Amino acid sequence: MLLLVCELKTADCLDVLRNNHSWKIPRLLQLHDFNLMFFCAVRFEVVTSEASYCHSLDIVVEHFVKSKQLGSLLTTQDRNWLFSRLADVRAISHSFLSKLEERVESDMMHFTVCDIIARNCPRFKMVYVPYLTNQSYQDATYQRLMNENPGFKRIVEKLERSPVCQRLPLRSFLVLPFQRITRIKLLVQNIVKRTTPGTPEATHAIKALKLVEKLIQESNDSITQMKSIESLVSLNAKVDFACRTLPLISQSRRLVREGPVTELMDFSLKETERNVYMHLFNDYLLLSLQKEGGRFTVIDHAPVSDLQTQTLRWISALSRPHPEIDFSAAQGTYPALNVIM
Repeated sequence: MLLLVCELKTADCLDVLRNNHSWKIPRLLQLHDFNLMFFCAVRFEVVTSEASYCHSLDIVVEHFVKSKQLGSLLTTQDRNWLFSRLADVRAISHSFLSKLEERVESDMMHFTVCDIIARNCPRFKMVYVPYLTNQSYQDATYQRLMNENPGFKRIVEKLERSPVCQRLPLRSFLVLPFQRITRIKLLVQNIVKRTTPGTPEATHAIKALKLVEKLIQESNDSITQMKSIESLVSLNAKVDFACRTLPLISQSRRLVREGPVTELMDFSLKETERNVYMHLFNDYLLLSLQKEGGRFTVIDHAPVSDLQTQTLRWISALSRPHPEIDFSAAQGTYPALNVIM
């Protein structure tokens, strides 16, 4: 069966790519090899979905980010948190789309895309990692403005009613970069599955997949680090030190676990136990007394490297004297951790 695409001019095909984002490759191709048809469809989907993505970025930047009415209601800080680097994301995405379109124009049926994706990953990293890392600030800023700024809410809802938005709210546009980077990964995975192992295209596809996965991982790591710093800032405002002061905020520090624990004290004292709150970080352990209002008084802290731990299996034997117990007849064990600081 002949390729009907041969009857179309390349320029016409590119117009289809640019102007009809719902277009599907099977409408243009009738192939005797269905595997090839699906492979072509996957590659074309990279281009068409990028075109649709760029179109949506144009809407949010031109309609919302550049809105004078909206801009007059935002402080510089709120504007940065709300829209982050959307304009930069759009610029790099349009540049990426142009390279994809040039490749399609060079060979409509046998074009490749993974080498272009791989070359653009460093540029993606420049804008996507900061944008994704800003997500928590973006969400918090949006919610605060919608709840506390009636003018902001009124203008946003007015802009959302515009036909250009196609009934989509502002938040659906703000999450597009999160969705796009994951979509690219899935598309490249499909290409890897359909390429012949050992071919140059397979090599490019595998390289592109690894780079996209690395980009996503770096974004996740950056998000995790940002959340860790936020939690440290929050905790720092809630603690008082009854012992030597420890600077809590550090980019390398992360909270591993927190919660109440029981401290076993000198058995000669009237009170042999007391409740202590533990904050275990990757590098330090803080022991505090929990106060009203969610505050803490730190009574001791030590580097994790200086800690020693012992597993206590018969915790009841460490309590104040009781009538003699036949431990040989006792069932089960009572695990506990003795921390020596």
